[in-house]
Amino acid sequence: MTAATAVGKTTLIVNGQLNATGNKWYYMTAAAASGLTAITYGTAITTSAWTEMKDASNNPINYLEITPTAGHTVARIVEVDSANKPVGFADVVLNIGA
Repeated sequence: MTAATAVGKTTLIVNGQLNATGNKWYYMTAAAASGLTAITYGTAITTSAWTEMKDASNNPINYLEITPTAGHTVARIVEVDSANKPVGFADVVLNIGA
């Protein structure tokens, strides 16, 4: 889910914990769902096209405040295993602070 925070910002929130040690969450935003990169289970994502959800110490976190690109209205969050292969994903509507 997402929660509007400061003007132009939203917080991405994953309800739960990573499924296994070494797994990570990544996200991307787009103007529409059709602009989000497709997920194929068993095929590693290209991490350079995504942003990792982590804290300042590089630890995975299940919430992250972001400033989406103007006009972006949706996000895709993916959990990947240690080989960057998806194990789950979700699409969310961005609630952006006004």
